[in-house]
Amino acid sequence: MRFFFILRIILVLTIGVPIVSEASDNKFNTDGLIELAKKLKLSQQPVWHKLIHYEEHALGKHQFVSAIHDEGFFNAIDGATNPAAELESTIRGLTQPPKMVGDDEHTQCKFPARFHWLRKSLNISPESIPFVNCPKFHDWTLQNSITSVSIVYASGFLGNPASYYGHILLKLNSKKVNRHARLFDPSINYGAIVPSGENPFTYIFKGIFGGYDGRFSQADYYYHNHNYGELELRNLWEYEVKLTQTEIDLVVAHAWEVLGKQYKYYFFRKNCAYRLAEILEIIDGVNIIPKNPFFTLPRALLQNIAQSKVHGKPLVRNVTFRASREARFYDKFNALIESEKSVVKGALDKIKPIGSSQYAALPSNSKTNVVEALIDYYQFSKTAKWLPEKEADENYHAMIKERFKLPVSSNKKLPSTNQPPHSGRKSSNIRVGFSSNNLLGDGLSLFLRPAYYDVLDATSGQVKNSALSMGELKLFFQSGNAYINYLNLLKIESINSSYSKPSVDIGPAWNIKLGIEQNDLSCLSCLVTRLEGDYGYTTNVNRDLLVGVYAGAGIQDNRQGNGNAFIRASVFSHVQVTNNLNMKLYFELPKQIDGSGGLSNSYTLEARQSLAVNTDLRFLYEKNKAKQYSVYIGYYF
Repeated sequence: MRFFFILRIILVLTIGVPIVSEASDNKFNTDGLIELAKKLKLSQQPVWHKLIHYEEHALGKHQFVSAIHDEGFFNAIDGATNPAAELESTIRGLTQPPKMVGDDEHTQCKFPARFHWLRKSLNISPESIPFVNCPKFHDWTLQNSITSVSIVYASGFLGNPASYYGHILLKLNSKKVNRHARLFDPSINYGAIVPSGENPFTYIFKGIFGGYDGRFSQADYYYHNHNYGELELRNLWEYEVKLTQTEIDLVVAHAWEVLGKQYKYYFFRKNCAYRLAEILEIIDGVNIIPKNPFFTLPRALLQNIAQSKVHGKPLVRNVTFRASREARFYDKFNALIESEKSVVKGALDKIKPIGSSQYAALPSNSKTNVVEALIDYYQFSKTAKWLPEKEADENYHAMIKERFKLPVSSNKKLPSTNQPPHSGRKSSNIRVGFSSNNLLGDGLSLFLRPAYYDVLDATSGQVKNSALSMGELKLFFQSGNAYINYLNLLKIESINSSYSKPSVDIGPAWNIKLGIEQNDLSCLSCLVTRLEGDYGYTTNVNRDLLVGVYAGAGIQDNRQGNGNAFIRASVFSHVQVTNNLNMKLYFELPKQIDGSGGLSNSYTLEARQSLAVNTDLRFLYEKNKAKQYSVYIGYYF
């Protein structure tokens, strides 16, 4: 079939054979095809439902409703809710003679995946069906040259709420594109359609509750590589999947069908990861959408892909890491020998290396290592705002000029500390443990976090030393009663420790938290609703020790005279003791703005020992009007 397809294209492009005339007499038995489709019950087949994106509804007027609400996606008037009617109208459209050579509006051109599947299901030979030339689709597939597809993951980014959990897109790998860089491959992206100027609270609310439409868009891959890797400094991982060429053609054709079509966007469940996975799931045997009914996390999707098999073989062919500009600099810096690092550190302290005696004394290969590290440094220093743009550009151009003076060297594959995100732990966490309070006595504790990570368990693809969680709940059980210690609807802590310079190392940090919690550790029935936040700075004393300071404020409901508002100062530290053991220390000094109940200083020490990929042990000491010790065993699922 592929041979005939290519042959026909060649005929059209070279000798102008009017394929339309071959179809003009339309000998095809459309009614016979429809009857055969009914006999085979094709409208009830899962693949047909996937192609039209039908979702089954137990309640309501219709059993099936398409997730797409775009009239241009359906051939039947009631196609959005009637699989049989849509199938019949699609067959009638597919068998109609084209109006002209290159009829892009023909059903075959608009829905090549449906055409692909129905030809196979109804055993239609290429010679017997009116064949339509589709120049737009042909150009989009780079002249039918897509030979594989990759799921691409962009690591989490705390600068944008929509990117907290990372992002998924689909890359179509063409054999025509340079196989080394592969930046001109087409890529498919799914996102919410958000009006410009939307305020953050409206954005979050509407994103969670389906207030926006979502759609697929297409761009050359270099656009995303530049946006994520160069501007937002996010690492990319490409998971190339192993499919047959026929399956790849079907995936590519279906991506074309849904391009620009509108869905209802839901931030947690039916998001980019869910919709991209749907495109791959039209292949029989591919089941990769996480089963969690509440949210679809990109990392959970990657873990499913990495564990899946199709045709009895692993679904993933290979994983390619594409480091951000920042990660490339740090990988190069860490690979330098001490004399080379010394020159780079001097450059970071604004000592120009070119012309310095220290740089001049280096051998040629060391000069190359230094210059290539600084090329990356001056590029991402603009994003990190370490240097004014003009100064960074001038230094960057000076390094480029210097590099041209040095001998050509082969590219070295540098070791990276960035592990592929599918290799990390699962996203949800449950802990059970024992707590002892010097005023309240002993009891059992239960902790549940649906997603995602805290400062002690951030793993590959997540932001180190930071935290992101929603719906975090901790309960305390004593004498047959259950008490809420806290329920955090949202907790984010962003520490840009990776922005820390190897020599100066100061980076911004902030946090925000909304929820209910105990007013202090001396009472069990003293919950307050609280919104709080801090801003500060951190510094890496060395690669295993981070310290920081915050200044913050909060508002709360007035309980026990604690007032409605407070300010505070905080000091904290994160310590990486071993690869599997880390700790955090936190000291907070609050000051009431109103009220008379008083707020107390609080102290926290928490240590986490990883026991296995999805198991850990934690020790927690807290002091806030009372002292409390807790030990937990945790499991990720």
